[in-house]
Amino acid sequence: MNAPSVAVKRPVLSRWGVTLTATAVSTYALDAFATAAGVALAASQLLSGLSHGLLLAVLAASYAVWGAGLRVNLVANARLLERTGTSTNALSKALYDVARRRSARTRRIAAGAGYVAAELIKEAPYYAGAFGAALVSDSVGADHALVFLAGANLGAAAYEYGLGRLTRAFLGRGYASFEDDWVPGEYLADYYSEVEPDELETIAFFVDAMRNAEPGRPVLLFGVGPTLHHVFLAAPHASELHLADYLPANLREIRRWLDRDPEAHDWRPFVRYTLQCEGIADPTAAQVAEREELTRSRVTRLLELDARRPIPVEQPYATVISAYCADSATADRATWETFMAHIAALVRPGGVFVTSALRRCRHYVVGGKRFPCANVDEHDLGALLERRFARSTVEWRELAGHAAQGYSGIVLAWAYG
Repeated sequence: MNAPSVAVKRPVLSRWGVTLTATAVSTYALDAFATAAGVALAASQLLSGLSHGLLLAVLAASYAVWGAGLRVNLVANARLLERTGTSTNALSKALYDVARRRSARTRRIAAGAGYVAAELIKEAPYYAGAFGAALVSDSVGADHALVFLAGANLGAAAYEYGLGRLTRAFLGRGYASFEDDWVPGEYLADYYSEVEPDELETIAFFVDAMRNAEPGRPVLLFGVGPTLHHVFLAAPHASELHLADYLPANLREIRRWLDRDPEAHDWRPFVRYTLQCEGIADPTAAQVAEREELTRSRVTRLLELDARRPIPVEQPYATVISAYCADSATADRATWETFMAHIAALVRPGGVFVTSALRRCRHYVVGGKRFPCANVDEHDLGALLERRFARSTVEWRELAGHAAQGYSGIVLAWAYG
């Protein structure tokens, strides 16, 4: 189903409900924790006897500690907003929503500014209470107020750090590790025993998109995993095929097919379907074998590349294909944008970028294990491509039969310029 103009309403009110509840609970807990820490430090007499100047230095140092704890929570809060659209700070979410269609960096800055502003506003009652008590009570002096504020800051620092760590633990719960848990054979068995509905749509879209690619130039396929099903459609257009992935185990699986290992995965059903999409109604076994041999002859490089950082290449590519890569490598939307920016940067000016993503998917299942997904949709991908390319086409497909694997739709796109 091609319905790029239809948007599914997201539960905005429920996200705001969660945010407001979390904000109220967090504010109460922070105030209680900070006040208790301030009273405890003042009552301990640990800083008694220090001069007024030294107490001011202690207060300044306590703000530095508070800032360090707050920084941990700001990072976690930004990730929470990217992943779930909720926050423990209502002002942070409000500014994040205002910047929703901006870049990931702008959204993080907006969310952080809202969070810090709200925390600074919370400081006012502490100063009013501490110095108000000093004014109305003979037993409480300005130095006592400074000690209380320093203790409150230290308590707030511990609270912010702890909340940040808890948020990170919440976001990372239940996901398998690519380094420790990924098994290429399980992935191939679960998804590529036959040409399933998602690949029927993807291969057909990619075949059409590749008609816009400049022929006779090297083509990069980034994030191929242990698969070759998108390589066959690129082979007729490329002078060379460069296949890149983060995991060496995936590239070893590809090497087995290139070396004609009899135990390598059988890609012939995908080759046959690719040829059908190219206009051959009933491909013969000889035509399938011919495309396989063409592909083997044009794969000249297997590259271990990491999208977490800018990727050095000898020269940018006229065509880059990256299917279900960046979105299927992280649960954090800002990280997805970083991955996509690094991958898209491999396309030379005027070149073609062909890509796809699982639609509104938080995880997908391989070998019974859950791997993270960035929960993006056609609007997210479209906005990203618009910032980096002159023109783009973005479509989405609703799928049946993939819900148990963690998703029920895909996003398909190509861009150039």
